[in-house]
Amino acid sequence: MNRITHWLTRLAALTFTLLLVNACSSNGQEAGKLDNATWGEFRSLAARYDSMTAAFEKMEKENPDFAKNPQKFLGDDLQKYYALVQSMGEKVPQDLPGMKDFAGYSYDELRVVKLAAMVAQQMGPLKGVNVELIKLVSDDDSLRNLKLETAQLSLLDGDLATGEKYATDEVLDAAEPLQRGMILSSFSQAYYDGKKTDRARSFAVRAVKAYGDASVKLAAEESDPSRAQQQANWILTRYAAVLSPLMYDIKEGGDASQLDAFVAEVKQQLPESTSWTDVQASVNDAMAEIAKDREKLNKPAADWAPHDWLGGSELSLASLKGKVVLVDFFATWCKPCIMAFPHMRDWQEKYADKGLVIVGLTTYQGRYNGGTVAPAEELKKLKDDFIPTHKITWPVGVEKSGQKTMTAYEVQGIPHVVLIDREGKVQYVKVGATDYDKTERKIQQLLAE
Repeated sequence: MNRITHWLTRLAALTFTLLLVNACSSNGQEAGKLDNATWGEFRSLAARYDSMTAAFEKMEKENPDFAKNPQKFLGDDLQKYYALVQSMGEKVPQDLPGMKDFAGYSYDELRVVKLAAMVAQQMGPLKGVNVELIKLVSDDDSLRNLKLETAQLSLLDGDLATGEKYATDEVLDAAEPLQRGMILSSFSQAYYDGKKTDRARSFAVRAVKAYGDASVKLAAEESDPSRAQQQANWILTRYAAVLSPLMYDIKEGGDASQLDAFVAEVKQQLPESTSWTDVQASVNDAMAEIAKDREKLNKPAADWAPHDWLGGSELSLASLKGKVVLVDFFATWCKPCIMAFPHMRDWQEKYADKGLVIVGLTTYQGRYNGGTVAPAEELKKLKDDFIPTHKITWPVGVEKSGQKTMTAYEVQGIPHVVLIDREGKVQYVKVGATDYDKTERKIQQLLAE
């Protein structure tokens, strides 16, 4: 499946209930909760989106050549689709982030709110919307998909009880093996972060079985030996991701019999086509990375060099003692950095009153939007354009001279996120625009301590 189809499928998957439950009854409910001009405008766009996405999905199912060259069949409609999605993002009603209680909303209203939240990457309202949709949907496939997504959203919230409530065996068994493996891995990681090791190991073993099923399925579907090997290697990294922290801790504890028992349990879940030697090599590499990362942790965070501050008064680590501090090293030209901003907005809204402070740190780059700029002009563009455009609601500091702070924090790639506990010690480091659920769980853990 090529890039365009992949993109369309991803967008469609994000709002799968908009397509899967189109034929379901709305139980005769009247619309009324979204009865205002801004939501009316968004609902009109949502109706067009529904129509176009459903048409694309239908074409892909009916025409075997569609996946080979979607541009050929979509033509100008693809650009219209892009423009529509962009327009929807601009027209998301401002009251969306504060919406929590969806009792009494009609079926159609819930679908519209769900799409708005997806387009705006506002994860907060989604779980509440899904819980209400589950009450209204009767189609088995739609219901299972809704429950699966609700379980994933609960994992992001750190609400493991609700996650397990919806991630039943029936729901997980109906999911694709790879998706099942990733969800089970997330449960394992969440329980590991919460220091519930037995639960973490239980879910890890189930995740290994799911990844094994995925490896068999992928191998059967892939005829290109080179791609098949790439997929096999990627599955090895999935095994390593879920097993390495657990095996590292057992090894550090010196309990050889416990490690042997865990390894034996894991081996039983691997398919015949997978060699334990290969899995062990991947796990060993991951454990070496864990050891390297942990050397940086639980040490006092380095003080920041002098910065020019936007969105707040001058900040220092000393002034933030007693808070959990998320430091985000970014640059204006860094697209992965920009991708992370919606997640940070969400975290600030959810956790600021519990003690989280987010701080963005960058340096003078001498360029902005492809043009050369002097420091004073760059600072002005940050303040007047970049920050409002990307809805950055936390203070931003621009180092006045050089990159001393980035060097002190060993920043080699961005975005580079550092979490500092209430005592001023580094407790988490993450490079890249990934693992948002893991970062959020660490935020929750530090706030609870």
